[in-house]
Order: sequence, then structure tokens, then C-alpha cells
Amino acid sequence: MPESKNRRKKPARRPGGSGRTAPAAGPQVDEELARLAAEGLPGGSTAYDPDATAAAVAQELTESSRHGSPESHAPTPTWYKAVMLGLLVVGLLWLIVYYLFQGAYPVPGIGTWNIAVGLGLMMAGLIMTTKWR
Repeated sequence: MPESKNRRKKPARRPGGSGRTAPAAGPQVDEELARLAAEGLPGGSTAYDPDATAAAVAQELTESSRHGSPESHAPTPTWYKAVMLGLLVVGLLWLIVYYLFQGAYPVPGIGTWNIAVGLGLMMAGLIMTTKWR
């Protein structure tokens, strides 16, 4: 069967493995990489000092890992929890009352929009739970 014209031919394998060899990283390469890394750190020192480099990297990682000020990790106030749970419970009760009294209560003039009001109250409480700590 003839081969397709568009098909690529694989190159012949070289004896002794895949033919690829990884370059050996010697001490000169390591020193050069360390010097380049030190230049990129705050302060831009060209002299390689392992202790100073490690301290600078640790400081940079610590600063970048903070997601906000310590104030943002304070516990949620009691009033926030009460409002959040209140909205969830009032929304649920709104729907229960609407279905038990077949639309005569809580607000008879808006009809099936009572369902939207109950779900809206519950959604507001649910959204508040995302900020609860």
C-alpha cells in the first residue's frame, strides 16, 4: 500500500538511546543563576549572599501570601449573623405562609410575586453567608 504524500517520515533513531542529552549544570551555571535571581530581588544586589537571598525570598513570599489586612480576618459581628439568619428564616416563612394560605397571605395583592419575595429574602441571606467568618 503506497504511503500518503502528506505523511511525514520519522527520522531514524540514533544508536545509544534517544539521542538527546541534557546539558550538565555545573557550579558556574548555578552561580550565574543565583546571581541573576539575586538581581531580581528587592534591593537588586549583584553580590550573591545565600542568607540575604533566602531572607528576601521569604519576605517576598510572606507579603504576597497575605490577602488583606488583619482587620479583614476579624470574626463576624453578632448583628451580621442575626440579620443573615433572619433573612433566611423570614424568606422561608414567607414561602410557607404563601403556600399554606393559598395566596391569601402574606401580601394578597401581588399574587405569585410572593414567591419572588420569599426567594429574594432567602437569596439575600445566602449571599450574606459568603462574608461570614
